[in-house]
Amino acid sequence: MSPPDSNEVLIRTKKKAIKDEDGNVRLVGDGRRTIDRVEIEETFKQLQLNVDLSKLARLAEIRNDIEHMHPNVGPTLIQEALSDAMPIIRSIIVDELHHEPSDLLGDHAWESLLNEARVFKKEHDACRASFDEVDWQSVALATAAEEFRCPHCTSALIRNDNAAATNPDTLTLICSKCGRECDTEDVFEDALGRALEWEAYVAMTDGGDPPLESCPECQRDTFVANEKRCANCGFDLEGYKCFVCSAPLTVDDYRYCDGNLCSYHHHIMGKDD
Repeated sequence: MSPPDSNEVLIRTKKKAIKDEDGNVRLVGDGRRTIDRVEIEETFKQLQLNVDLSKLARLAEIRNDIEHMHPNVGPTLIQEALSDAMPIIRSIIVDELHHEPSDLLGDHAWESLLNEARVFKKEHDACRASFDEVDWQSVALATAAEEFRCPHCTSALIRNDNAAATNPDTLTLICSKCGRECDTEDVFEDALGRALEWEAYVAMTDGGDPPLESCPECQRDTFVANEKRCANCGFDLEGYKCFVCSAPLTVDDYRYCDGNLCSYHHHIMGKDD
């Protein structure tokens, strides 16, 4: 969509103004460096392109993993990257550029992309189905299950290998890509962080309470503030009150005030001592 003879100005990080023979001024791309993910999203908004970029963040992660960890685990992520890219590629080509993908990319390339995406989707669907009987006991963890990643190769192809599992405590997590067993606590903590990343950002910038806190029992960043419960170990703060004023205890109250006093009365009793 960049104008002709503009050095692809829409995808260049730097732009410069030039004047043609008639004295008209226009912007052209300067250099070879291209825009990053955030700039891509902003450019799409400016151009009013109706493309779902929800997979773009994951694509950026996969690209970085391939770049920094190749050749140990990088190739295991290429199929996932192609699968995540497919909706974006098709939407841009069909809806915005008004071409058929096979015409623009060539039959062989487009068919190869489709095949890779089909293989990944089939395996990913099978992985997701392995959690169908699990009662997550936490809305946040149930949502975060879509963000499960292998701690060893970062693939999203995490499956439950214990068919009898009905709750998070009894899961056996295996990566279908690298074949290694995954520590559930590592997977849960990472997935919750991903799933609540936006809420954490808003809390940090607006001064609100963070959606996740360190659990005083398992020491993982998996205590879900609005559920008053740890999605990892199940520690439940509901019902804990200060025995002096009956105020509900916060995580810090429980952690630092013996589990039975609010911070105020803990301070007061400390002064009395």
